[in-house]
Amino acid sequence: MSLPALPLPHILVATDDTETSRHLVALLDEWRYPHVLVADGVSALRFLTHPQPPGIALIDTDLESVSGLQVIHSLRQRYRQTHTWLMLIGSEASSGGVQMAAEAGADDFVLKPVNPLDLRVRLRVAERVQVLTQRVRSESEAARFNADHDSLTGLLSRESTLKELFRETDRVHRMKTPLAYLLMDLDSFSLINLNYGHSVGDRILRELGQRLRRHLRTYDVAGRYGEDEFLIGLPGCAIESHLPMTERMRKAVLDRPFDIGKDRVVVSASIGLAQSMGRSPLVVMRDVERALAQAKMEGRNCVREAKSHHDPAVAMADSNPHLLRLAESDLGKPN
Repeated sequence: MSLPALPLPHILVATDDTETSRHLVALLDEWRYPHVLVADGVSALRFLTHPQPPGIALIDTDLESVSGLQVIHSLRQRYRQTHTWLMLIGSEASSGGVQMAAEAGADDFVLKPVNPLDLRVRLRVAERVQVLTQRVRSESEAARFNADHDSLTGLLSRESTLKELFRETDRVHRMKTPLAYLLMDLDSFSLINLNYGHSVGDRILRELGQRLRRHLRTYDVAGRYGEDEFLIGLPGCAIESHLPMTERMRKAVLDRPFDIGKDRVVVSASIGLAQSMGRSPLVVMRDVERALAQAKMEGRNCVREAKSHHDPAVAMADSNPHLLRLAESDLGKPN
């Protein structure tokens, strides 16, 4: 299988040897490689630690201020997974020198005076390795994303959402900041699947996920909690503001109909709301599920806030979780 064609990588040349620099620059110009030339180790490190470092670096062992070996060793110590292919240039190719270069973290060793054919081959090898590395990196990132996210909506998966809420709860304890939970359940969504088909239902869920991402802040936690349930964590959302904020969110996300080809479908949602108070997410989830059950019982398409966890009725339900199951059974269909 052929590899995708990529633009020639930007190359850093680090040498204070006038003859070597002139020779390398002439070759790179001839081969049309974009490049930059520096004459000391400090300048080389500045380029190599840039957020967008060069793809390949040709580093002379004999540099002012910081040697080439020290540059590479320092870079590997600070950034174990650097994206730059590091090629050390030396006057002697003794086994000891090559071993030192390898131990410092060099990817290749080039002997001075640089042979044009040898350098061209090594640059091509470096390019090919970078293409393969980028492919592996992209596939790994995609695998990590798919492991943590719902494939349909692009939101976090149920497990990842709870994991993030545990992290946010730790922050609540450290920073003494509020954290609101919002559990959204689409009303009568089973009828949409029945009347229009599951493909249309999936399209609505996908669009809903996009609307939520556009409406929420970058640090909010949003995940698909069930087939048509969405769990959202709102850090910094205080008790006096979480109900108005949730109402605004409900209207902003759901007031606009969903286009499904020639038809447009209006979807409503019932929402339960609860405050973390620094409690375990598993405990808060009981509160927010009760609030959602209340919203369903009171007509749907509304927001209901969980009672204080000091409320006697809540304490009774906490001590007997069967009460919650019985209340939910009275609702008939969950949607």
